[in-house]
Amino acid sequence: MQIILQNAVFDDVKIKTYITRLAVNELNNLSEPCYYPDWKKHYHELINLTKLKEKDIKDFIKRFYSGTKAQDALLQSDVGSNLLMILMYHFLEKKDTQTFSIFMIYHMIRQYGNFIRRVLKFCKPEVFSYTLDHLNPTHLFTREKTISNALFHLAVEMRKRYTKSFIELDAEKISGFLYESRGRIAQSLRSFAEAYYRNDAEGFGIGSQKETETGEEIFPRELEKGSHIAELISNKICVYKEIDHKAFDQARSLTRVNVSLATVIVKELQNTNMSNDIKFIIELFLKDVKSVDEICGKDFIPYVKKLMSLKRTSKTVYFKQEINNLLVKIIKNTKFEDKYNKLTNQTQFQFNSFLAFYITFYTRNLVC
Repeated sequence: MQIILQNAVFDDVKIKTYITRLAVNELNNLSEPCYYPDWKKHYHELINLTKLKEKDIKDFIKRFYSGTKAQDALLQSDVGSNLLMILMYHFLEKKDTQTFSIFMIYHMIRQYGNFIRRVLKFCKPEVFSYTLDHLNPTHLFTREKTISNALFHLAVEMRKRYTKSFIELDAEKISGFLYESRGRIAQSLRSFAEAYYRNDAEGFGIGSQKETETGEEIFPRELEKGSHIAELISNKICVYKEIDHKAFDQARSLTRVNVSLATVIVKELQNTNMSNDIKFIIELFLKDVKSVDEICGKDFIPYVKKLMSLKRTSKTVYFKQEINNLLVKIIKNTKFEDKYNKLTNQTQFQFNSFLAFYITFYTRNLVC
């Protein structure tokens, strides 16, 4: 390490300014769907700010990993990763832990940029956004709320685990750092890409509200095809057994029903025997929609409440009735049947409303 540090001429002030601005800008840009962080132009700028040549870094790689298990590893031969590692060590040696941490964050951003280009060669912003909003709750991007937060979180973890290895210039452990940091991002992006391609194939991701050049509202494509969206949602719930946890929380916050029974109801929906019932309910829900605001705007909750408050109708089938039929069917499959039958009419109505809001919020969260 000392050889390359002697060959370098570090302009610390300019490097710190450059990497700080770069990391902040990239973290902000990652809020845009389908954003791919660039690297080449920043690599050349960092090289210039250190007065190093690419050959200097390649020679360093041969010396640093020589005699270790990592000496022939392909990842360790990456000039860009090692340039960032050299800069991390330089600022750590100067006891500038803040700049060290910023370089760690940018290292994670770069790894993300490298891997997303591999798994998503072409990207549709609407499908990307939809996928990000509908990942499994345990997925890193969901757990940390945004991709930027996820990368920041990983950088903090890597810093805690490997700062000592950088100080000690432990080639084996720094090799482990390069593999682990890349692997953590690769794992998250692989599962994201799988969900992305599945959603793209199933037609998910169309925006909710559009306007003509004159400002006239146009319904989302899904709402124009009620049976299509109804089938997609019934398959997601009953076949793929997907739970919309956001819809669950939204429905519970409005109805204040017992969380245990609400959870049972939602889990019982994950049954192919319920598929036709759910599909029919969603078709009824979308059938009389007159404005996109009844689904995607402030009119949504009043619209569902109106459907559930219906007392008299000449229709032989209607939304409120089908919700109740489905709930009765669900309850019969559980150990709660006797308990449910003893509830007051008002409490039973609350559970009916919970089921109605869960299914309609599920629909809303999908198409809006």
